[in-house]
Amino acid sequence: MTSLDRAFLNKQQADKILKELQLVEKWNEIGDCFVVGATAYDLIVKPDIDLETFCEETKPEVIMQKLTVLLANPNVIELKYRDYSKSDFNGHYFKLVYQAQEVQWTIDMWLFSIDREGALSRDIVPFMKNYLTPETREIILDIKEALIEKEQDFSSVFIYQAVLEFGVKNVNEFIEWSTTHNTTVPYHWRPKAIVSD
Repeated sequence: MTSLDRAFLNKQQADKILKELQLVEKWNEIGDCFVVGATAYDLIVKPDIDLETFCEETKPEVIMQKLTVLLANPNVIELKYRDYSKSDFNGHYFKLVYQAQEVQWTIDMWLFSIDREGALSRDIVPFMKNYLTPETREIILDIKEALIEKEQDFSSVFIYQAVLEFGVKNVNEFIEWSTTHNTTVPYHWRPKAIVSD
C-alpha cells in the first residue's frame, strides 16, 4: 500500500467522522465553517481533522453548548476549550477526541472573528487544490510519514511550502531546507500565488 492509498483511507475515515458528528453543520449554525488542512487536501497521515469557522460575533459558549451534546456519543472521549483571543492566534480553540476502533482522531476547531487579519488555513485551500499534483501529493505524504518515523515534528504547512514553492523532493531535502527557513508556529505560509493576487 502506498502513501497515497493510506491517505485515501484516512480521508474516508475523516469524512465518516465529520458526517457522524455533524460538526460542519453545527459550526455553520453560528458562522461560516471551512474544512482545512490535510483533510481538505487529501493529505492525512496523522489522524487529525481541522476546521476554521468565522462569524461576526465570536461567542464560544454558544458553540460549546452544541459540542457538549456530542459527549453522549460513546466514541467522543474528550472535549476541551481554550481562549487564545489575546495571543498571536487571536481566536478560540476547541479540541475534540474521537475514538475510532484502535485509532484516536483529534479534531482541532478554531473560531475566529470574520474580520480577523493575517494568514489563515482557509485562505490556502484553493491554492493547494489547484496546484497539488499526484506527484507532489505523494512527495508530501512520503515526507510526512518519514518525519514520523524519525520522530521529528513539523507543522504540515512547512512541508507544503518546501515542496510546492522550493521543489523539495524527499525528507532529507526537507530537513536540510528547514535549517534555513522559518518553521515556527504560529507563522503561516502565504503562497506566492496568493500574495501576488
